[in-house]
Amino acid sequence: MISILASLTLLAAPAALAAAPVQQDQEPVPVIQDLGHSWVLNFDESPPGPGNQEGGMTLEQFVKLCQENTGINFTYDKDTANLLRSTTITMFGTKEVRKEDFYSFFQILMIINKFVCTKVGPDHLAVVVVRSLESGARNNLRSEAEFIDPGELEDFADQPATMITTMVTLPNTDVRTLSNSMRAMVTDPNTMQVIPVGNSNSLIITGFGSSVVALVRMLELVDEASAAEAPELPEFEVIPLEFAAAEEIADTISELLEFSVTSVQNAQRQQQAAQGVTGAIAAGTTETKVMVYERTNALLVMAMPDDMPRIKDLIARLDIDVIERERLYHFYNLENADAEELAEVLEEFLDDSESVQGSAPGGAGRAQGGGGTSSRSSNEVVVVPDPATNSLLIAANRTRYEDVLDLITVLDKRQDQVLIETALIELSGSDFLDIGVELGGADIPGVDETGGFGVTDFDLSQVQDTTGDGIPDLRVPNQLTGITAGILDGDNFSIPVLLRFVQEKRDTNVLNIPSVLVNNNGSAVVSTLDEQPTTTITATGGVGGQTQENFNGYEEAGITLQISPTISASRYLRLQIALEVSNFQGSFTGPIPPPKTTRTIETVVNVPDGDTMVIGGIIVDNKTKESDRVPWLADIPLLGWLFRRDRDTKDRTSLYFFVTPHIMRDQEFADLAEYSYAKKLEAADIIGAGRVRMIDDRFGRPEDGLDLSGFDVPLYQPPTRGEVDQSEIGKDPGTVKEMLEQNGAPAQGDTTTPSGE
Repeated sequence: MISILASLTLLAAPAALAAAPVQQDQEPVPVIQDLGHSWVLNFDESPPGPGNQEGGMTLEQFVKLCQENTGINFTYDKDTANLLRSTTITMFGTKEVRKEDFYSFFQILMIINKFVCTKVGPDHLAVVVVRSLESGARNNLRSEAEFIDPGELEDFADQPATMITTMVTLPNTDVRTLSNSMRAMVTDPNTMQVIPVGNSNSLIITGFGSSVVALVRMLELVDEASAAEAPELPEFEVIPLEFAAAEEIADTISELLEFSVTSVQNAQRQQQAAQGVTGAIAAGTTETKVMVYERTNALLVMAMPDDMPRIKDLIARLDIDVIERERLYHFYNLENADAEELAEVLEEFLDDSESVQGSAPGGAGRAQGGGGTSSRSSNEVVVVPDPATNSLLIAANRTRYEDVLDLITVLDKRQDQVLIETALIELSGSDFLDIGVELGGADIPGVDETGGFGVTDFDLSQVQDTTGDGIPDLRVPNQLTGITAGILDGDNFSIPVLLRFVQEKRDTNVLNIPSVLVNNNGSAVVSTLDEQPTTTITATGGVGGQTQENFNGYEEAGITLQISPTISASRYLRLQIALEVSNFQGSFTGPIPPPKTTRTIETVVNVPDGDTMVIGGIIVDNKTKESDRVPWLADIPLLGWLFRRDRDTKDRTSLYFFVTPHIMRDQEFADLAEYSYAKKLEAADIIGAGRVRMIDDRFGRPEDGLDLSGFDVPLYQPPTRGEVDQSEIGKDPGTVKEMLEQNGAPAQGDTTTPSGE
């Protein structure tokens, strides 16, 4: 190192003296200083001239300096040597150059002064030939350029005075067209050349190192921009879930993706409409599918690479732990409602609600967003009744089960009961007056025994043939009520006279008080019927005309009351009532039943709680006069009574229907118990307390002490209500699974979890 510095100092001595004129009291500044890791160069800043004949450092001296610093062997021909010796280096200011970059800095100064460096020979024998661009040798520079492998091309990015040749491949570019376009960029064909290689997409480029590297970089960028975008393929992911149900998450993700795609499409359409016909064509939307792999409670997701991260992030945010883990099977024990009726109501409502939700604008229903599908929609709910325990078996995920549970809670409330007391009062009466005289026939002496004639006939008697000669010869009075009297025979002169005189009076007072306990919005029927058998007569033929009498069913008459109460919000009652009252007008004496009257009331009324109101009534008052008479004779005063029969009938009927409803509000049935106790007391007065105790063994006064049974509150304990464990309703998991599958619930393997944890 000391020898190198000494040589450089000797070579640079004239330049140092010229570059820095020294005063008598100043030391000269050295041209080059060693700082260890770098050199500091200080060239003469004044060009050669009067007073400075030698000028600064020559290029020949600078080549020697580079050789000493880098160890590279240089050479040049005679013409080049003269140019190197005659050209001095001028640079204003000092320059610090790292030692490893000194050769690059050397080339910068050489190319500035129009000299190039060409490497000749292999690396272990190589010599760098320095040539001048102003001499005739420049015509052969391209042929002497060193071939550089494309992978080593970056090593020459800082060598602007070194001629190199390399090859670059542009797979996405037509190199022949490109080479024609690049001719304008080649300013000196002696130092740069671009040649396409056959039918390949490669170019051979010759030029200075830094220029070639820059050109190759530019061509690679152009080729990359020209590359047709490769089709982007969707990605597949299996995403296991730790907490949530795969079916529910799949539907949620699908609905969100569908809404996202729809929003993007709407925005693109609005943008196109705003831009008019010159607007950009909207890009196609990508398709995402989300499927359920139930075996491992995982999601199968197919999405584009750009969409996959946000889908996975959304799934991770939804798959969080909750206090109560997801269950599919639930058991709900009903308290008031009937399991079969409630199950039917729920199934019908859920089916109708899903159809409405699916048809609503933007409604999800069982939507499959973004083209995604799931193996089973999470909206599916199956409800199966168990009549034996009055319970419901429900198959649903957490969200749908909470919806169904809200419905069940509302529908399973105990309805207030209504005690309805009715009173049917019937007042009826009739007056019947029958007065008549019948003149039967005259038996006149001297006339043939068969002689005679009839005078009047008003159904007070009937004529019979006692001799069998076909001529009636005897008049027999009918058996009638009241008084029937007369003269039928005399010794010398006989005028048979029958007198009919009867009056009937009938008064009826009927009170029927049926009562019934019925649920709000329920229906009750109270029926009290009198059944009378009827017969039919069948002729069997024969000499004696034998007949046979057979049973022909029953004829019914009585009271049938059907009533349905509805409690309003103002605590009055709306009653729907159908009443039918019928009775026979006589007794059964033959195959033909007696007449029957039927009265019917059908109405809907509003009545206050606890008040007795009349809601129906029938009043009938009939008067009838009948007279059977002999014309003209019956109109004779006084004597006219002998030639007529008069009947007067008066029928009166009054029917009233009263109703008294009582709302049983107490949840523990205390008001019903109080009412029942009062009725027990009434029954005890009629049939005795002992017989009442056959019904209620706690009724009656105890032997010692005060009887306080009337103040007893029923010790009513409501049954278990709500979700219960399957073992409490006596159903093993296999039976439960079979019941649900028969009603449309999918088989879930071992996903059944007991309820009521």
